[in-house]
Amino acid sequence: MLSPLMLLLPRALSTPATFISMSGKVKNPDFLKEVSSVCNKEDHLVVGCQSGVRSLYATTDLVADGYKDVKDMGGGYMEWVKNKFPVKSSLGKEDL
Repeated sequence: MLSPLMLLLPRALSTPATFISMSGKVKNPDFLKEVSSVCNKEDHLVVGCQSGVRSLYATTDLVADGYKDVKDMGGGYMEWVKNKFPVKSSLGKEDL
């Protein structure tokens, strides 16, 4: 699924660190593998989510796995919008 922020970032990856299951939230067992398929451990990574909570956990997992330059987008997408940073609000054919 495309997020509005992904349209502004040239190398954005959308992969969930957690899933919601019948028993609650569970870690995505493939999260680190999915990230490593497109990112090197020396790449500069900015991790974000809707409110900043899940991205903080994902950032912690990435650092524990040896990623060197990982930053959490504190407050997530909601904080981004609150601060009036650019958002592309509608998708055109070229974005699909």
